[in-house]
Amino acid sequence: MGLLGRRFEVHPIALLCRIFSARSIARFGWLGASFIAGCGPLGTATPGIDAGAAGGAGGAGGHAGDSGGPPSTTDGGTAPDVVNSSVFVPRPEFSGPCVIAPGAVDVNLGNAPEGFVRAAHCQVNGTEPPAGVVEMWSAQLRTVAHVRRIDVVRTFCRDAGRSCALAYSDPWATDVPLTARCQKRLGRDLGAVFMFFSDCPARVNCAMDWANTHSLGMASPHPRFAFGATTADYYNPKNAGFWHRQLLDARWAGLQFLLLNVYGPDLARTPDPLAMLGEALGQAGTDVKIALFDDPWAWGKTSSPAAWRTAPNLSDAEGAAQTIYQMKWKPFYTRVPREAWHLFQGRPFIYFYNAGTLTPLNVSAAVVSRMKQLFEQDFGLIPFVAVDNAYFQDAGMNEVGDARFTWDTLRAGRKSRTTMKGATLDHFMVKWDGLGRDRPGAIATSTDRILKGPALLDQMLASSEDANIAVVATWNDLGEGTGIERNYDYYAEGAWLPPNAFMQRTRTAQCADAP
Repeated sequence: MGLLGRRFEVHPIALLCRIFSARSIARFGWLGASFIAGCGPLGTATPGIDAGAAGGAGGAGGHAGDSGGPPSTTDGGTAPDVVNSSVFVPRPEFSGPCVIAPGAVDVNLGNAPEGFVRAAHCQVNGTEPPAGVVEMWSAQLRTVAHVRRIDVVRTFCRDAGRSCALAYSDPWATDVPLTARCQKRLGRDLGAVFMFFSDCPARVNCAMDWANTHSLGMASPHPRFAFGATTADYYNPKNAGFWHRQLLDARWAGLQFLLLNVYGPDLARTPDPLAMLGEALGQAGTDVKIALFDDPWAWGKTSSPAAWRTAPNLSDAEGAAQTIYQMKWKPFYTRVPREAWHLFQGRPFIYFYNAGTLTPLNVSAAVVSRMKQLFEQDFGLIPFVAVDNAYFQDAGMNEVGDARFTWDTLRAGRKSRTTMKGATLDHFMVKWDGLGRDRPGAIATSTDRILKGPALLDQMLASSEDANIAVVATWNDLGEGTGIERNYDYYAEGAWLPPNAFMQRTRTAQCADAP
């Protein structure tokens, strides 16, 4: 198929900081303003990003995020025709005429490395690539772990002296609904950290070059996110269709729960994302339960709303506990339907993360203890709190905490496993490509952390079978590249992976009725 007639997911590309004019900061509130403060610590996604900068190759070539190049064009916002099927079928290999792209260069044109290299070279240069160029890049795409399709495109743009706007078409001719339930085969509860601050299209955490892989609905409404009378919608937690599709996909993937990453100010967004979640639960059911991931990143930031600009002082156990509990834990569990709470050992499950904003760490145990008491007073249950390893600088956390985890297991070189009070918790990351977030426009090298394929997920799922609970970090962090959700352009070892490639692994590991 030639360049015409393809389905695109594209958005305007611009300098990260330029996106946040005074008008846009006013429009998007703390989420937009937080970008100016920079990325959050310790490897978590930052809630204040609305960047259009690309992660990829080619130095000077490619987009306005690295050398003042032109913005990409949009796809017009029209809902594409969707062919539902029982299997994912790729579009035909690129065999079109070798012509320069009149607009954005499609990073996803061509399937096999040879077809892709030809398509990219033709779009950038308008000429057939030399045989040696095709052979060299095809071999690297198949065998060199850090080399990505976007690296090839940006290299061609750089060498041609061009600033290329980029597009990311959907390479699949069919879509699969993925609605089957999971008959759990293990005692292990499997869950994932879930980000819900993507403000698509083209705003916070939804720039196409910011993400290393892409979901349909990021740039234009898509029928996958239909809900009620709405026939197509965006990948956006302000839409009930977003939650409905995510719940069904997580159910199909064999997950028992999603840990919603709550910064705090995000609970005040309009429309209320938790209200949209509630609507979706009404249709999807509660096979997949909901838990709280308390991410304290927003505390103490000048870009946060006024109530969040002073971080609680953990030395004041009562004051800190009341503030965190009343502003995060209580409103979250008040608004999530009780029948949807994820319970572990009959207790609501909470992750308490360290983002470097709450101090001093060596007196944190009393704060967590008091928050558990406040929760019991209001809801009649004592939560099961898994606590970030950093808080164990307070020896008292060994008694107060119910489990312990280390967030960035890739940096540690092994999964996080702890057994406390008779329960074993495994926590692990299995993918990473944060280059678009951390070094926009950069060419990936062997020193960059680029993990694309499912091999590590397979290892972690096998090694955690004897755990009581296992958490994947993450389900859908677009900028960090740690997600395992359904994305349409996973590419590894010279081939497209099916959009559900990682979900199929979790389903096979967790479900007795998996194919």
